[in-house]
Amino acid sequence: MLRAAVASRIFQQLYGPLAPSYDFISSFFFAGEWAVWQRSALQYIKGTDLLEVGYGTGELLLEMCRRGCRPYGIEPSHRMRSVALRKLRRSGCKPILLPGTSSQIPLSDASVDSIVSTFPSAYILDEATWREAWRVLRPAGRYVVVLGGRLRPWNFRSRLLDRFHAVLYGSAGRPTPTEGLAFPGFALTFPVSETERGTTYLLVGTKQPEYHPDGPP
Repeated sequence: MLRAAVASRIFQQLYGPLAPSYDFISSFFFAGEWAVWQRSALQYIKGTDLLEVGYGTGELLLEMCRRGCRPYGIEPSHRMRSVALRKLRRSGCKPILLPGTSSQIPLSDASVDSIVSTFPSAYILDEATWREAWRVLRPAGRYVVVLGGRLRPWNFRSRLLDRFHAVLYGSAGRPTPTEGLAFPGFALTFPVSETERGTTYLLVGTKQPEYHPDGPP
C-alpha cells in the first residue's frame, strides 16, 4: 500500500507541477526507452483516424502526424495540455484536441479506426472507458494500450534503474495484472514487444461488431 501511494504521488506531481519536465524525467529514469515503449503502440493500430486518450506532452501525437495519420487527442491535465500545445505549435502538427474523458468522448459513433493509451491510470480498468471506446471505434477497430515496460540490463545504468523500478513499482514483470481481464464487446490479446534495451507489455482490444451494449438488436 505504501509503495502504491508513493508511486501515485510521484505521478500526480508529474502530471501537475512537474509537467514541463515530464519528457526529461521520463527519458532519464527509463534510459531513453520511455518514448520507444510509447511508440510500440503504433505497431498494433489499424487505420489512420486515431484517438489518443491521455496524450500527455504530445510526443505520440507528433509521431502519428509524422506517419501521415489523422490524430485526435484527449488529456485531462491542463498542465500537460499546455506543454503539448507549445510542442505541437512548434512542429506544425495539428491534431484535433478535444475536451472530455475516457468515459465521455466527444466524437460520434464509429468515428475512429483505433484508440491508443500509453501508461494509463486506473481509468483503463473501468468498464465505462471500454463502453465508450466500443461506441467511437469503427467495426473491428482497436484499442491499443501500453501497460508498461521494463529495461533490459544492457549496461550499468540500466541495471541500476531496473532495480530502482522494482523497489518503486514492486515485483518486476508485467506491470498491470491481466489474468482474467475481460471487457464486453472486445477480444483481448496481450502482445509483448521486445527490443535490445527493453520489453513493452501491451493490451490490444479488437472491437466485436456483433456485440450490442443494450442487448440483442
